[in-house]
Amino acid sequence: MAPEKEESVEEFIDWFLTEEEAEAPLERAPTVMKKICMLGDPAVGKTSLVARFVFSVFDDKYIETIGAKVVKRTMAVERVATVQRCRLKLIIWDIAGQRTLDFIKPTYYRDAEGALIVTDLTRRETLSNAPRWCKSFRDVCGEVPVVLIVNKSDLRAHAQYTESEARAVAQELGARLFMSSAKSGENVESAFSSLGRELVSGVLRSQRAPSLEKRGC
Repeated sequence: MAPEKEESVEEFIDWFLTEEEAEAPLERAPTVMKKICMLGDPAVGKTSLVARFVFSVFDDKYIETIGAKVVKRTMAVERVATVQRCRLKLIIWDIAGQRTLDFIKPTYYRDAEGALIVTDLTRRETLSNAPRWCKSFRDVCGEVPVVLIVNKSDLRAHAQYTESEARAVAQELGARLFMSSAKSGENVESAFSSLGRELVSGVLRSQRAPSLEKRGC
């Protein structure tokens, strides 16, 4: 007998939206909590991307992150084949990019199950540093899913590298690539949702998924 074809992430998830937008009530749906990290050099726009994703706002004033900031967003997910639903609560750690804080970052990474590595389209060195960020993170967390975000896609006229170059780095990291803009909102939701789908797909495939709520996952 031929092995059952594995569902792709896109086929597996029917919808992916904020809990407030869900048409059906989710009171009995299990809650799956996943910690993820925002990584990248200073001033690439990590905090702006989080603000756009969580609060739908953008502020172009640069405020340096000291240490780490933590925010959350809850989303609703459903498996098409079984109409199995769950809440996905993303706990987002926005981690400062300064090299002087490298000694403390492994503490921030601990227990994370995914990351978004952010680069700045107008600064080539931020792309060159992406593999270093990925390695430092996976040295602590293992081979967990990673997404590469090229931020400031609204400034393509000032680009210092091409999308093809970014795609080559993403392939090296085993990551999905998104050309995004915290200012315009381009692909911000898609980048976070892509990582969220990867994190929750294994849970929804499991028949044990309803028991996860009791375990606080």
